[in-house]
Amino acid sequence: MGAEGQAALRERPGADLLLLEEFDVEQAHLGLAGDMGKTAHAAYALELCDRLCPPRQAEPAVFGWLSELLLRLEAGRASAERLRVFEIGLLGRLGLGPALDRCALCGRRDLGEENTRWHPEKGGVVCPSCIQRGDVLTGETRQALAHLARLSLGEAETVTLDRAINASCRRAILGLVRTHVAGPLRSLEFIEKMGGDR
Repeated sequence: MGAEGQAALRERPGADLLLLEEFDVEQAHLGLAGDMGKTAHAAYALELCDRLCPPRQAEPAVFGWLSELLLRLEAGRASAERLRVFEIGLLGRLGLGPALDRCALCGRRDLGEENTRWHPEKGGVVCPSCIQRGDVLTGETRQALAHLARLSLGEAETVTLDRAINASCRRAILGLVRTHVAGPLRSLEFIEKMGGDR
């Protein structure tokens, strides 16, 4: 499925891609290849990192987050909850995390369980006093997203999301991702065709 290691790369005049001269494998992730769900989740995580991270810029926090996800996928099963934690954690590590515990416009924090609006282009949750149009984000979904944003990938294994709440969280996160990524995410389309945990 994939491997981690040390690569020796060389610039090529006039070319966007670097030339790979050498690669020393340190972690092979062979355990992902035998399970379609694990393979799909790993491919999606890799594509997200590729599409969201600036080219030719070291992102050690993102690399560590991705590496941990791949190791946990190998050791366990593919789960929607872990994928949600990975997505929102990745956005946070890239400085793209949404406001979930306060209104992104006025800063109001006493949102409780009330419904808000979801405006990724404005920074996340927006209270009804600021904007009354846009996608509704229920209080339950907002609280679930805020909880997921605080979790480690290990803690994600202890969480079970209601199917409808997971779907709402997924829609909100993908809305945010799509404000930063142009075009389709091929691996996500594959997961949706499989109809498994996503």
